[in-house]
Amino acid sequence: MAWAAIGKGDADAGEWPGRTPGGIPVALRVGAPPGEVAGADIAGLRLHLEHARLRLLRGFEELLCLEGLRGVEHLPYQVETVRRVLRHFRGRVLLADEVGLGKTIEACLLLREYLLRGLIRRVLILVPAPLVSQWREELTSKFSLEFSVPRGASVDAGYWTHTDRVLASMALAKSTRNFDAVTASPWDLVIVDEAHHCKNRETRNWQLINALQRRYLFMLTATPVQNNLIELYNLLTLLEPGHLKTEGNFKKTYVRRGSPRDPRNRERLRSLLGEVMIRNTRSLVNLNLPSRYAQTFVVHPAPEEAELYRLLDTYLRWRCQGLLPAAGGESSPGGFPADGDRETGAGWPGGDGAPHPAEGPSDRTLSQSGELAQPLEAALPPLTRMQVNVLLLAAGSHPATLVPMLERMAEQDERARLLLDRARRIPVSAKEAKLLELLRQNRQDKTLVFANFRATLDRLASVLTEAGIPFSVFSGAETASQKDRAVEEFRSSVPVMLCSESGGEGRNLQFANTLINFDLPWNPMRIEQRVGRIHRIGQTREVFIFNLCTADSLEERILRLLNDKIRMFELVVGEVGSILGNLEGGEEFESLVLGLWLRARNATELDSAFEHLGDSLVEAQEEYLKAKQLDEALFGEDYQ
Repeated sequence: MAWAAIGKGDADAGEWPGRTPGGIPVALRVGAPPGEVAGADIAGLRLHLEHARLRLLRGFEELLCLEGLRGVEHLPYQVETVRRVLRHFRGRVLLADEVGLGKTIEACLLLREYLLRGLIRRVLILVPAPLVSQWREELTSKFSLEFSVPRGASVDAGYWTHTDRVLASMALAKSTRNFDAVTASPWDLVIVDEAHHCKNRETRNWQLINALQRRYLFMLTATPVQNNLIELYNLLTLLEPGHLKTEGNFKKTYVRRGSPRDPRNRERLRSLLGEVMIRNTRSLVNLNLPSRYAQTFVVHPAPEEAELYRLLDTYLRWRCQGLLPAAGGESSPGGFPADGDRETGAGWPGGDGAPHPAEGPSDRTLSQSGELAQPLEAALPPLTRMQVNVLLLAAGSHPATLVPMLERMAEQDERARLLLDRARRIPVSAKEAKLLELLRQNRQDKTLVFANFRATLDRLASVLTEAGIPFSVFSGAETASQKDRAVEEFRSSVPVMLCSESGGEGRNLQFANTLINFDLPWNPMRIEQRVGRIHRIGQTREVFIFNLCTADSLEERILRLLNDKIRMFELVVGEVGSILGNLEGGEEFESLVLGLWLRARNATELDSAFEHLGDSLVEAQEEYLKAKQLDEALFGEDYQ
């Protein structure tokens, strides 16, 4: 008899579904004790169950968290890290693995283990704003853990007291509006990602973590020291007050005069750090992936397609007059509708229930020439941030993806119908032609083709069918058996698999070594996640990534930013998150991009805004690289 974590709909005959004290769905699989018949009486069954439960709680050799995971490989060093924390660290640990080794996975495994054992109930996870969406997605899709994400002005003091599982940005939690309520609420476990942002005790970040009422604390950072050893002292004081005694004693014992980065009494300090910190390195886990190469193709659309994008840009700017990129806006993590589907665009409002009529005067026009140069009536619902976001993403994907959205808008505004007619008249997009060219040149290798929207996948399916190129489809719309069949077909018989954003999640696709981004998410970490489908442990061949974007589009600007400024496709998986976490302002990257578009009045201003964002990225990367070099020199292989 054993408890096993399950997902929705996983309970089979012979399993009793229920929940652990920590709130995770489980199924009780019942087997008769040795030497007894299956029809044992209820009292005996309960006694046997209690015996099994107490045996599990007594030691941590058998981990409960490993069952029921989705798409999480049981890497030995991560499993051993979880065991070490459970046995020796008393619920307080600094996870300082090198970038790309899975600190998030380790923290989530520990979180799940604590919940399954009923050791905790109330959990607060604090992360930089750009990482909120990634954390939420991994908690839900891989660990079956649902967390509430607070949004700006909608949060009151009672929220923090009455919500048991909260995933929040550090910026939101430390704000004047929320600081007192967050710190007044008791938490069983607090997890802090990119914890090096708490290195200075004079900052609001450090003061927030210090003031929290918590029993257990997990702090995650690949760079615990960024400037000097006092930062390490400040971090560990949050984790285990008094562990390094007083600051004066720490300086006297471990900090060299005139060289605050080079510790004295290294062996003694090493022993103390080993009691509160775990650091896995790439050399330790023997993680050496083959090289990967990326190339971006900027395609130039035919005049009719280019005119569609120009008129759409003009129309959207007119429809969102007065819409400012406010912090804590309406968009959900990733910039998509909170109740919608990223692949389908479902939940995208067509104007029903829009907040207030636009104030545009009737003599305003959308364009000085062309079909849309007509007067506009005053009472027209304004577009919201999420609508503009989805429309711009759809335009960056394929004209056919715009069609259903424009159809809904055309019910209220005839000018949208003019755009709709143009979108329908485009026979082949410029990116489609380039995709076919790449696939025909790459007949020998298995190729994943990613797209943001289901409508784009449907269009590409038609294009490949007409071109006689066999393919399979893996998206959120398929059933589990259909997904299994798609992967098997891709492995054994077809050269191409069309994938949505969730495509291939948790599947072993290392038999493929080529990836084509037909369109691009605005969040660089989502691009990184796509690459990680094939450039991961088990890949033995060089990996090739091709990015497609339309000339003068937002996607071209984003790719130019990521390639020219931080050389994203040469970074270790995970480094992008560390760089974005150093950006000032506390906004998600998608929100930053949308804000640039909203503020810019023309292409020149937009280019200038992206240049400024690029400079900020360079500064964030330099800060990360400086800290990385310091930590490698300071810690080396000492804390494995």
